[in-house]
Amino acid sequence: MMIQRFLHRYGFGIQSPWAYSLVRNVLFEPLRYYAYDELREKYPQCSKTERKRNEQLFRIVNHFKPQEVKIVGNANETTRDYLYAHLSTFNSQLSTLNSSLLYYIAPSAPLSAIPMNLSDGSVLVVDDIRESNKDAWKLLTDQAQVTAIFDMQYRGMLCCDAKRIRQTYTL
Repeated sequence: MMIQRFLHRYGFGIQSPWAYSLVRNVLFEPLRYYAYDELREKYPQCSKTERKRNEQLFRIVNHFKPQEVKIVGNANETTRDYLYAHLSTFNSQLSTLNSSLLYYIAPSAPLSAIPMNLSDGSVLVVDDIRESNKDAWKLLTDQAQVTAIFDMQYRGMLCCDAKRIRQTYTL
């Protein structure tokens, strides 16, 4: 299982060009982005793991360019800033890749607050899918609207796109 996860993080074994590009160029992109330096200066006390995970959230928002980001649960200030960094500039640069909504489900989010009526184009990022959000992850992955499931062991991402065939990627 660990070897499979390791290889999939680099895109090996992923047949869909869309999913391959998402894994290689967004979820596990090693290069620096334009807002990293500013956010690192603002939060020098962040641990390396927390910074790495927040930078991944930034890349996801930067890639999908959602019209709105909704946070479900209690996210800390650092995570909020990474999610909302330069969001206003995205709305002026809307493209066909846009998702209408991006939901971030924070660790220990109440199950009653998690959206179940998902629209086409929605993206959900669920943190702590093995511990505090285990039930939420199971409930969301069972939704018929979800067509792409990215399981990254500590975090999961769900995409709703009616044009795609349902597929689960274990990264």
